[in-house]
Amino acid sequence: MADSNPSSLDQSRSTSVTNSSRTTHQRKPSFSISSNLYAIPEKSSPSVTQQPPQQQPPSTPEKYATTTRIPHSATWRRYLDRIAGRFDSLFNPSGPLLPHDKHGGAFGGTQKRFWLASLSQPVRFLLLFYVVFSVFFTINHTWNWFFSPSVQLDERFGDHWKPERTYDADQTYSVLDNMTHGLQMSKLFSKSFYDATKATDPFWLKGDQVPESGDITLVTAVTPGTWNELERLAGYWKGPISAVLHASKDDDDMTTLSTIRESYNRNQEVASWVDVHLVRHAGPPISVLLPRNAERNLARLLARTEYIVELSSNIVPATNVRRTFNTNRKIFEALLKGGDMLVVPTFGFPDHDMSQYTIPYHKSRLLELVDEQQMGLTDRHWDMNEGPTNLVRWRDSPTLYSVENYHYDYEPIVVESKRVQPWCTERFLDRRSACFLSSYLAGGEFWVLPDDFMVRLPESKEYIMPDLDHVVENRLYAKFYWEQCVHHARQLDALGLWKGPRSEHVRKQCSRVIQNWGKGLIGRPE
Repeated sequence: MADSNPSSLDQSRSTSVTNSSRTTHQRKPSFSISSNLYAIPEKSSPSVTQQPPQQQPPSTPEKYATTTRIPHSATWRRYLDRIAGRFDSLFNPSGPLLPHDKHGGAFGGTQKRFWLASLSQPVRFLLLFYVVFSVFFTINHTWNWFFSPSVQLDERFGDHWKPERTYDADQTYSVLDNMTHGLQMSKLFSKSFYDATKATDPFWLKGDQVPESGDITLVTAVTPGTWNELERLAGYWKGPISAVLHASKDDDDMTTLSTIRESYNRNQEVASWVDVHLVRHAGPPISVLLPRNAERNLARLLARTEYIVELSSNIVPATNVRRTFNTNRKIFEALLKGGDMLVVPTFGFPDHDMSQYTIPYHKSRLLELVDEQQMGLTDRHWDMNEGPTNLVRWRDSPTLYSVENYHYDYEPIVVESKRVQPWCTERFLDRRSACFLSSYLAGGEFWVLPDDFMVRLPESKEYIMPDLDHVVENRLYAKFYWEQCVHHARQLDALGLWKGPRSEHVRKQCSRVIQNWGKGLIGRPE
């Protein structure tokens, strides 16, 4: 063992701290094992006495003694860096290194993407701009609200200011004074053709006589070709007339208008009572530019009395309706102001090829001609001596009676109130029944005059509508009837009048329409 290599002995020798002077040798293990043993402190010699550790006085704790004060500028720098980081994350949001669908359990599960990352950079910029703008806008308004001075009024509006008119109080004033004539007429007739309403000249020729407000004005429409019918009508009526004259702007018609003016001034009855309102067109057919219903509304609007009667120029008043009205004014005015209408029966000739027509002026003479079949009751859309006016009842009736068998095509000659009755709808070319349908469905009655009547003469060819226009008009009117049924039924139901006598007409006429169209909108018809 003495010949052993000293280097190998040194590698197998380990040192340890002992109290003995002898040196012992221990062999190291062939492999190293981690040990959880703590190092053993050396024992001090007996001659050395250990001093206890000195403790800090309680008045100065250790944690406060070792704390270092952070500079104030560093705190602000840290806040600014944090804000800059927020802006960077807003415009360049960082995502995970791996794709979103590759995150598994080893990475803590699938991470939900921040909603800003799904927005494009311009959208995020606009969002930031909106937020910053809103903040500054709010600050600005708040600042002005708190610190702005009070609003100073103009010196003219001091304590002693008094309102004064900017126009002469003695002069009549209206906003319409500043409008052009075409604009005024287009507002009055908004559903009519603008060029036709612009060319309207109210009171082109005005009668000399001023009618009483309680009188009846005859309303009609004529053309230069039917001017003679207007003169004949004025001779029979002998009262106020409001007539619309439809003419062309051609040179020939200009000459015709001059002739009409001369004839107007020459005829004393026409010049005294007839107001002529001129409507001129530039070439297209009259019925397209201004429907007959619009003409009726125009003549009615410009009538100078409270009551009107509308009829065609080929109808002649055989009896004095104005005298009958004045005799029974108290009763008739109460009916007309309540929405009712007075029917004047119209009779005509079965043969329109006669060269001369005999017009009766009394009921007895008329009935003789009816019995001889030389004349008959003419309700339009019905055969002669038939229709809702009821010739059998009118023959023996000494007083007023109401129309019982009303139909929505019924269009008699009536005396009505200018202000109470609704206006004629202007969607039709020539449909007088549309003027009365709304009144009847609203609860108005037709009262037939027992002793007065009018006579229908052959109609001018200028007023005859083409067959195609008749077909279109009939289809439009069928839709209009349904529309009016639902409209008036809902109006009466909203006013609480559905179960009352006012809604009797609409419940009787529109029961089928209401069951189909108005289901759930109004009460169930009885």
